[in-house]
Parts: sequence; C-alpha cells; structure tokens
Amino acid sequence: LRMNYKNYTMLKIILLIVFSISPILINAQDNGKVEAEIRALEQAGARAILNGDTNTLKENWAPALLVNSPRNEITGTRDSILLLQKAGIIDYSTYEKVIERMQFHKNMVITMGHETLVSKNDSPAAKAGQVFKRRFTNIWMKKNGKWQLTARHASIICR
Repeated sequence: LRMNYKNYTMLKIILLIVFSISPILINAQDNGKVEAEIRALEQAGARAILNGDTNTLKENWAPALLVNSPRNEITGTRDSILLLQKAGIIDYSTYEKVIERMQFHKNMVITMGHETLVSKNDSPAAKAGQVFKRRFTNIWMKKNGKWQLTARHASIICR
C-alpha cells in the first residue's frame, strides 16, 4: 500500500484524535457507572434510616464516619450515629433525598443536594411531625473495592 505525504499526515491526525478522545470517553463511561452506584447507595441509606436497618448502614458507612450534624455536633464514628438512631433522635416518618451535583475523583465521590424529613418522635432537636429541609454534602470513598460514606455535613435550611 502506497501512501503519499498528504494521506500519511491525515492518518496521523485521525489517530491522534482517536487516542486523545478515547480516555475521555472511557472516563465518562466509568463516571456513569460510579454515579449510578453512588445514587443507589444514597437511596439505600435513606431507606435504611427510615426502616432502622442498621445492618445496611453498617455496611455502607465507614467505621470512622465523620459527621457535622444539623444539631451542631460533630460525631466521629459510625457507632456514635447509630446510638443516636437507637435513642430515637434520628427517627423519621419520611426522608427524601435529592442529589443535585456529584463530583468524581479517583477513589472519592462528593454528592451535594437537599433532603426533606419529618421527625417521628419528640426529641431535643425536633418535635414529632415537624418538617425539616436540609442541605447536605456526602463524601464517599472506595476502599478495598467498596464504596463507603466517610464524611457528611448536613445543615438545616432556615424556615
């Protein structure tokens, strides 16, 4: 096969474009898969909180989960949050979560959005039936092939 200079140059340009674009396309496909996985984990967490499913929460939350809570407290372990749930402080009749934005890093995904919840019980932080709207930021990290929530910040939106 004989190739002149013009055809050779054109082939080089086409190959350069293909090799330049393919990592972007592969990364976009990877992000789509990760996005679906994280969205499913976020919703599974919301259902687990509603149902008091501590097994799912233990699986999806890192042991050293750091939370800056809407009660103006910082909790440094998953177990300390589960104690709040056991005490009825985290007990909702409804809990809706909307992810507005996701940012992807190598082994980390940051989700941001808003959530609406209704407290089931009277507690120092809420009255039964009281509706709360919050903003949240969640940080998920992949360790040993598994995504886990490692940090969270939730703030009540002013009424």
